[in-house]
Amino acid sequence: MTVQSENVRLPGRAWVTRLWSVAPLLLALANLFWAGNFIIGRAVADMPGGLDPWGLAYWRWLVAFLLIFPFCVRQALRELPVILANLPMLCLFGFLSVTLYNTLVYLGLEQTTAINALLLQSTMPIAIMAMGYLLFRDTISSRQGIGLASSLAGVLVILTHGSLDRLSAVDLGAGSLYVLVAVLGNACYFALLRKRPRLSAMSFLFVIFGLGLVFLTPCYFLFSRPMARPVAAGDVALVLYLAVCASVLALLFFNRGVELIGANRASPYLHLMPVIGSVLSIVILGEQIRAYHLVGIAMVGFGLWISRPRRDRAPAQPSP
Repeated sequence: MTVQSENVRLPGRAWVTRLWSVAPLLLALANLFWAGNFIIGRAVADMPGGLDPWGLAYWRWLVAFLLIFPFCVRQALRELPVILANLPMLCLFGFLSVTLYNTLVYLGLEQTTAINALLLQSTMPIAIMAMGYLLFRDTISSRQGIGLASSLAGVLVILTHGSLDRLSAVDLGAGSLYVLVAVLGNACYFALLRKRPRLSAMSFLFVIFGLGLVFLTPCYFLFSRPMARPVAAGDVALVLYLAVCASVLALLFFNRGVELIGANRASPYLHLMPVIGSVLSIVILGEQIRAYHLVGIAMVGFGLWISRPRRDRAPAQPSP
């Protein structure tokens, strides 16, 4: 085991530090992990007798919290005065990101199709910008507006297979309503990240995971259905993926991306989620790639390119 000291430089540490400052890479990885979250949420809904939405959300966040506990608890204790001084805001972050968002998405995926959920999810960048305007009177530049419109159009091309007639098949029932409320709550979380207390990245995750579980645990015991079959290895693997990739890494990466370039510039990257979901369905489910996939991906890529931060501008927020 390598021990770090003032006179010892860890191999590859410079690369890690450099990658930690590349917002597009961090945001893309976060959306890759979240795309898998949607696929798993729908797959679990199609497995009778397994985890229900409340159980999936609870075990996901409990495992994530336990995994980071030994690495974060000491740092969090050192930062306890900052935590206590900002407890109401941290409670709000935990409720919006941990308790509310994924639980409602899983509940929605029990009653609606993946395409409906992804269509609603694709409105997240617009919702973030709307929240930024309502809460902080943020303005949207012409470049951002063009980029947002292009990436949203690209998502619609992919999800509708290039035919707007498919939009008429979207179900606006209870399942879609759950997802819509989840999107609005998560947009509020991302817009409020500029008010994040000056905590280290891992302490921030540790605290919001713990506080989110405080709200989620009574709901789990009140509303969760017991499994009708024994726990299988596949159940454990799915929960571990959600805990490690879709929870710890995705939030860590996306929070850092927002810190580097701001919520408005980071929000169009959320359009990568349905794009990546389509690619995963081709790779995992064996679906064939179509022309509309290529057109949609190109439109999303153009939207991200034109709305990228200019090099002559400083990062939107300083590092804590």
